Formats: sequence, C-alpha cells, structure tokens
Amino acid sequence: MAYITSYKNQDWLLPPSIKQMIPENHICFFVEEFVENLDFSGFDMIYEGAGAPAYHPRILMKIILQGMLCGERSSRKIAKACFENFVFMYLAEKVKPNFRTICRFRRQNASFIKEAFKESIKLADKHQLLDLSMISIDGTTISANANKKKSLRPEQVENLEKAVDLIVEEDLKRDEIDEKIFSEEENLSNMDKKDFRKIISEFRKHKDMKKLKEKVERVKEEINSDEKIKKVSLTDPESRMMQNKKRIRELSYNAQLSVSKNQIIVANDVCQDGYDVKQLVPQIEQVKENVELKGGEKFSADCGYSDGENIKYCEDRGIDLYVPNRAQAQKFDGKDESLNHDKYEYDSKNDELIAGGERFRYRGMYTRKNGKKIISFYSEKLKKKKDVPMEFKSRLRMRDKMETSQGREVYAFRKITVEPVIGNLKENFRFRKFVLRGLDGVRLELNLVSLSHNLKKIWLAGGSLRCEGKNIEFWVIIKERVVGQAPLLCLPRALAREPARRDKKNL
Repeated sequence: MAYITSYKNQDWLLPPSIKQMIPENHICFFVEEFVENLDFSGFDMIYEGAGAPAYHPRILMKIILQGMLCGERSSRKIAKACFENFVFMYLAEKVKPNFRTICRFRRQNASFIKEAFKESIKLADKHQLLDLSMISIDGTTISANANKKKSLRPEQVENLEKAVDLIVEEDLKRDEIDEKIFSEEENLSNMDKKDFRKIISEFRKHKDMKKLKEKVERVKEEINSDEKIKKVSLTDPESRMMQNKKRIRELSYNAQLSVSKNQIIVANDVCQDGYDVKQLVPQIEQVKENVELKGGEKFSADCGYSDGENIKYCEDRGIDLYVPNRAQAQKFDGKDESLNHDKYEYDSKNDELIAGGERFRYRGMYTRKNGKKIISFYSEKLKKKKDVPMEFKSRLRMRDKMETSQGREVYAFRKITVEPVIGNLKENFRFRKFVLRGLDGVRLELNLVSLSHNLKKIWLAGGSLRCEGKNIEFWVIIKERVVGQAPLLCLPRALAREPARRDKKNL
C-alpha cells in the first residue's frame, strides 16, 4: 500500500484565493448575498463625521449569522474564527474585528436584526417557499444565562441591601452582619442560607460598591414589577424559575415560535411567563404584522394555549383556530385520560349545564383573585355546584371542532411543523441556553437564530437563491415532488450531480 504524497514545507506555486478554499455550494455564499441586500443606509448617519474608521456593518452581520449557523454564538470564538477559518475569513473580507466590536454591534442593533428576520420571511414568500395554509404555535423553555445559586427570595433582598450598606462602612466587623442580617433568615431553608452567605462573602470582596447598589436596585425593581415572583436572580433579574422538559426547575425564559406549514418561522417572542396560555393572542398579532394573511389560514396550538378567552378572540375575528383541551390532548396522544376538562353539555333553552346525567341551574357569576370571571351552576338534587369559565360556550364549540376528523388531522400535523423546528434550534443550532441577559438580549438572540433557521431552510429548498440585483446560480429542479401543500424542492446546480442519492436521502 502506498501513501498519498504530501507537501509539508512547500509554498503555494500561485497565491490561492480564499474563495477557492470553500466548497462552491457552501451556505456562506447565500448568507453573503442575503446580508449584502439588506438596507444599511441607517448606519451611514451613525458613522459619518470625524473619528476612527469603523468596520462595515455588513461584515459583522455576516460573521454573526454564520456563527449562528455553525452553532457558535460566543463573540470571542467568532473573532477567533476570523483568524483561523476560511469561511469566516472570506465573510469578514480579510479583516479581523475584535470580539468587543462583534458583541457591541449585536447588542446595539436589536431592531436591525429584527428587521433582517422579517426580510428572511419576505425572501421565502418571494420565492414561493412560504406556505401559510397552516400556522402552528408552540413555546419552549430555554435556560437563562444566570446562576441559580445567586438567586434570592423577595424577603432576602431587603437583607441584602442592609448588608451592602454595612459593607460600605469602614469599621465593619463580620459579627455585625451575623447579628443584623443572618439572624433574620430563620424561615429559610439551609440551602438558601448557605447561598446567601456566599453572596455576602463575594460582595465583601467587590471593589465597586456603586455597582453593587445598582445591582440590588435592579433586583428590587424586578420584584416590585411582578407580584408572583418567588425567586430573583442577581445575574439576570428578568429571568424566571421555570420547569423544563426534564421536570427540573431552573432560571429560564419562555420562547414562543409561530411556524408555517413548511417550517419557516414567521413570528417569535420571549416572555417571562412559565405558561403558554397568555401568548396565543400576541403570537397571532405578530404573525399578522410580519406576513399578509389572505384568509383561510388555519392556526393550531397544543393544549397549553387552551383558554376560553383565546378561543373567543379567534371566533370574533374569524380566525380558524384548532386547540384541544387537556383531556383531548391526552386522548389524541394515546395516553390514559386522567382529566375531566369540558366534559359537560349546555342546554341553551333552559340555561342549564348537564354533567354526569345531572342538570345544574345557573346560579351567578363571580371573579377570582387572578381576575378570571367564573360562572357558577348549582344542582339542588346533588347539593353541589359546578364552576365554568366565562367563555365556556366557546370552549365547548372548540371541543366539538377538535373531535372532527379535520380537527384531529390538524392537531397531528402540528407535530411535524413546529416541534421539529424547536428540535432543530436546540439540537442542530445548539440553542439550549441564552448567552445574553435580560429580555431585550434574549429576544435579540431568538431573532438571530430564527433568521438563521429561515435562511438554512431557504438554502436547502432552493440552493443559492437569485437575490434581487444579483445574478447567482440558476436553480435546478431535481424532482417535482409535492407533500401536501409544500412547494417544490430545489437544489443548486453543484448538488445536482447525484440526484438519485440526494433524492433518496433528503427528499
């Protein structure tokens, strides 16, 4: 057996182009064309005038997007790739921006990145790659960049503020904090006490007391803004304790996604609510803002969005919504039904509820502490009352709608639209934890990963698209194959050499 000849110390006979070192069908060329067609005129006013020259924003946008596509969000590692990686060197146009420049650009241009995300939706629509016949909505918890051990209960924050004031005093003695602060921690668990002592110990070593006081003030503001908050993080006060899929409670955010039938993300948002029920209406409104709805679109969501107010909102606006209640979701998923949601009928003529063969007469209406209006029915025979939500009639209509064959089909199809997108973001894009902090930061990150997902879907479906004003490769249609209402799948000319294998594997 012979070995392939290598040329360890030989120089290039002719200086190679960086572009020649990259495969011709690489996604970076599509990223380049997309970014160069964005409108950067707003930056001209920012950078005009005296001062040191700045990197063109298109360069920073290209390498940030490519980093997201590679599953890398660290500004330090992206900056390092501009020295070592041919793809990043090409997109950076042979300049080497500092990691602080990359981080600052990302932080200061959240609105521009959001507009770029909307442009990806328009690009998909322009090339007939946006199927809005069904839009699926779902949420997922994503870990915050916050230390769980540096989180406090609301009652501990006042003690922390006292401790900071004591630390500022020059004649501070350790036993003063033990006496004045730790003695008030009797009602807390041993773990909370231990974490609190560690926080105080770290605060003692801190040199900038002004920053410490500002941090405590931000935490107090967050507690005052949310009465339901049980624990607040010192590292990211805007994050909330949420339960993930493994049933572990950790500091997280709730990411919401609205996805078209062919898995293009058409709307997204991040909230602090651990439950999805209040996010349906905002997502529908965002979808209307980002795309033009022509009527006839079906909106589907899982049982987490099942609420009478959501259903009534859609009925009043003629929106075709499909959302099962929790009992139906158990049944549709093949599980044993353990819930008793909406298992009653309504006799409109006599204004009575029929449950378990017994009739309940209307008794009155009241409002719960959470502001939810409840209608109460009462059975004289059973000496028992039955409470239903104000919009229970809408819930019953949705229940019957979901029992139809079309309702079941739409619910089943939802699982192969939005859920694979969430899996793709978390697994392939490695988007399991936010890097930035605060609601503005995590929304920016979600817009970036949504934009990257859309670009990759368009690239896979159509290869190197002919962007406006640019004459790139023509599409080569491998096979006219339509799945449901999905558009034709296309591949660039470079991938057309082995259509049989490609078709079998990916189509």
